[in-house]
Amino acid sequence: MVSQTCSRRADAENTPPSTRIANPKAKVRKGIQAAASRRRARAINSSSHPRYAVSLAKQKSTSKSPPASFEVEVPRTPPADVDMADATPAITMTSVSLPRYLCRPTPRDVPKQNIAAVAPELADTPLTYIRDGLECLGPDMLQVLAGVKAETVSNVLPKELTVVVDDLSSDMPTHMLAVYSRQAPAAAKRRVKLFPTHNIVLAAHCANLPILQQSNPTTPEKAGESITIPVVPLCIPAPEVFPQLSTFLYTKRIDYLLATLLSHPVPPALYTEDPTSERVRSALQQCASKLATLAPAHVLLSRAMAVNGLWRNACALGIGDEKLWCAMDVAWEVLLHALAISTSKQLL
Repeated sequence: MVSQTCSRRADAENTPPSTRIANPKAKVRKGIQAAASRRRARAINSSSHPRYAVSLAKQKSTSKSPPASFEVEVPRTPPADVDMADATPAITMTSVSLPRYLCRPTPRDVPKQNIAAVAPELADTPLTYIRDGLECLGPDMLQVLAGVKAETVSNVLPKELTVVVDDLSSDMPTHMLAVYSRQAPAAAKRRVKLFPTHNIVLAAHCANLPILQQSNPTTPEKAGESITIPVVPLCIPAPEVFPQLSTFLYTKRIDYLLATLLSHPVPPALYTEDPTSERVRSALQQCASKLATLAPAHVLLSRAMAVNGLWRNACALGIGDEKLWCAMDVAWEVLLHALAISTSKQLL
């Protein structure tokens, strides 16, 4: 559970359902503007913004560096019809070449019409205010998504889907994303995973996402009732790490994302302090050494591929959030160092 740092407005909690449903746009606008103001007030003189790491990572991503190469021992899975219960697992030595740094595409501004299409009342609100407000309101919105239950009744993707909502503490989801990969084998059945979402969160962060249709589902009278929302197909490079990306867009928690990607907590200094300082370099090396002792090289490689998938998703969707890029840069650097330690390879 992600801890909430922004208190909900007391008057909003006590508003009768009929009033809340009748004027959802005013609620959204006031909530975002109030939350953004509180967040900006707390952010003054705060050291939590990854300004140092972001600046250095941008320089690295544009530099020409040779790839990082490793020799990784990967266990080979025997065929299902072969009894290998008493046999020693086969090991394959695999050569892997990974980019030294995760390059950043040229940033693209979120089109203003994307915001206007999903929330006309916010069309003239600065994007930074919308994002700051969503960062405050996001954990509650994410909690609502966790209480959504959806099932498809056929192999055909419907245009709309009726879902059960168990949490009414914040805004209802506006769309159901049907996420799939463009790289599915031609002969294989395409795997589609469903993720409820709020259109304003996607519109405020994803510059490459097409305009989503406006959707304002009515809040149910009580938990456990149903709403109907449109289904939007979304093709991305790595659907398996979309949950981590979606969660981050709602919470903006670098620490939580890094712990998820690395399966280990990361010292805050790695994303809040100057990466060129001796203290941060030492902390990074210690973190990488710990990972190398906790997991074999092939597991570290799989985590690196998950970070790479997250990076490809961010590029495809046009997400330029600095905290997200900082988290990916830190995770990538730690994992490459851990792989270097695990395979006795010197990392340049």
